[in-house]
Amino acid sequence: MPIAISGVLDDLPLVFFDLETTGLDLRAGHRVCELALLRVRGAAVEDYLGSALRPDRLLDPEAAAVNGFQDAELRGAPRFASVAGRVQRMAHGAVLIAHNLPFDMAFLNAELARIGQPPLASVTLDTLVLARRLLRRPSYSLAALAEHFGLPRPTHRALADVLALRGVFAQLQLAMAELGVTTLQDVLRLERGLAPGVAEPNAPAIIAQALAEGRALTIRYRSRSSPESLSRTVRPIYLTNESYGVCLRAYCELRQNIRTFVLDKIEAAEIC
Repeated sequence: MPIAISGVLDDLPLVFFDLETTGLDLRAGHRVCELALLRVRGAAVEDYLGSALRPDRLLDPEAAAVNGFQDAELRGAPRFASVAGRVQRMAHGAVLIAHNLPFDMAFLNAELARIGQPPLASVTLDTLVLARRLLRRPSYSLAALAEHFGLPRPTHRALADVLALRGVFAQLQLAMAELGVTTLQDVLRLERGLAPGVAEPNAPAIIAQALAEGRALTIRYRSRSSPESLSRTVRPIYLTNESYGVCLRAYCELRQNIRTFVLDKIEAAEIC
């Protein structure tokens, strides 16, 4: 059953999740080597899943130094396919919450694709984005936020990070409640830079059509890092309201990640 975005957050099932990976670059074939999911509704825990996973590739030394795994211990872990069904059931009808969500979602959906399963279609929230909307801090890492709120620090192991994530989100909820943001719909708007009472930003007709129909776009974009306009194929997600202008958040096929494009710098757009 689709989740009601008008619902109050405390009444909805929330799934906090975190992954550890063999490296940072999905395009280089890196895999998930640990995952943890915690499904809650209000103060009640409905389900929990935590497992190391056999990635069938070696860890990058940099990743191993961070997450503490060794290749030998992962060789005896179950493969992702053995927990995929549980992951899908826990995510069904719930709001998925992660810190720097595009990274985790990309890896999780890549693992699902490897076994012929569709990507998760859940409503999502990103505590990194919400923290940047609500706080003024020198660092927005999960560890820095946990320290700021007096919570146990995450350890770059999935279970500890999920528990820290839940605690950080609870503190962000308190800050949102002070602004009158209590429903999922209001939180989704806040994530896009739209405080209560702020009107929806306007989009050019072609972008509005792509958003409404879920279509991909080919855009020509003037990047700050390049004097010449660049061509990109993107899948629009939503518009955001930033201090430097209205932006399009979209999945970039080239980067294989979610990127932000300032509308005023999009010179041309065409539906694919």
